[in-house]
Amino acid sequence: MKLWKKIAACGMSLALAAGTCALLAGCGGGDGEAAARMQVDINPSVEFILDADNKVLSVTALNDDGALIVAGEAFVGKTAEDAVELMASISTDAGYLVKGELSAGQDGITISITGDEEAAQKLYEDVKAGVDAFLEKSGIDAAVERGEALKLDALRALVQEADPTLTDEEVAAMTEEQLLNALKISRIETAQLLTEELRAAYNTAKEYDFRFAERQATKSVIEGLGSAYESFLNGYAAALDSYQKAIQAVEQARYDYLVDAGSDYQKILAEVREQKDKVLEQRKEAAELPEGAAKEAAKAALAAEEAILETKEAALELAGDAANASFDLALSAMKTVENALTELEKTFPEEITTALTENAQKAQDAMNAAKDEAFAKFEEAHKEDIEQALADLQARKQALIDANKAS
Repeated sequence: MKLWKKIAACGMSLALAAGTCALLAGCGGGDGEAAARMQVDINPSVEFILDADNKVLSVTALNDDGALIVAGEAFVGKTAEDAVELMASISTDAGYLVKGELSAGQDGITISITGDEEAAQKLYEDVKAGVDAFLEKSGIDAAVERGEALKLDALRALVQEADPTLTDEEVAAMTEEQLLNALKISRIETAQLLTEELRAAYNTAKEYDFRFAERQATKSVIEGLGSAYESFLNGYAAALDSYQKAIQAVEQARYDYLVDAGSDYQKILAEVREQKDKVLEQRKEAAELPEGAAKEAAKAALAAEEAILETKEAALELAGDAANASFDLALSAMKTVENALTELEKTFPEEITTALTENAQKAQDAMNAAKDEAFAKFEEAHKEDIEQALADLQARKQALIDANKAS
């Protein structure tokens, strides 16, 4: 809301000059401070936020396969080397890494580290040495390579995606260390939300609850000015009620189209997961067979399964596009109501804007309270979805592990 931002500009400048420590809930260098971001890509992709001792502070799945890897596993507190070895071990058990031969470069592990360059190089060498030893011991022919670190702009974009309540100004003022800590805080907050769809639904709810609290604070200030401003209060309260309903419609739309198990998107996602499992099973069979006619037949069968998977993934992408289009309609309606509120705020007399200035800290407190309460509110509303996502991922992982052991 531009009105509060203008009013609080002085206070914001002071906060940014102080390094946005209040925003990050303590960025002074104590235990648990983030020092690096490590991303590991096998096909499962997983992000680890590390402290200065290279211990894992948070773990986040970056794709659906990554969610399967991290579900129910204890990565936090491990060294980076142990965490990556555990990821490689689970990936092997589940069939993402296979013994035998299919084609040149069939398997690969890419490790990307963002943080102090010298420390990142040393960390990569240590992690690579551990993974290489694991692969050799397991009889897996896979190349370990270093990926590119995130540039500062990419890291800023990632932080804003993880916490959409942060403003452009706040994020632009952060150092790399502060960005890593902001990312860590968001990742820990959403650690129970294993899928990308759940995290996106939560971030939508959090962002607009935060915005509503901002507007609710404005209404409270006008209420405190008495009957002389009743006409402003009535008009603003009516617009605020419409805004709340529009926000609820946005949150419900994202849930209905992308999270609800009965949605087209989730139904097709289930088909994609099922087909991925078939590909993994066929891939293992083809890799382990000796050269000859049987291996060639298995490779042909693998190609057929992969073609089916590509078709299903294309269908999933279309379902996602359709879901987002429907979501965007609700978002557009909400923006219209939000713009109406902004226009009303432009008509406020000097007495109201002065009162808003005097109560800027109270408004900031209300907004921060809404932010702090966001996860508990979301968890209460979607407890069954969160628990079901974990159960589904763990069951699928165990089924893959059992199938690998049996073959």
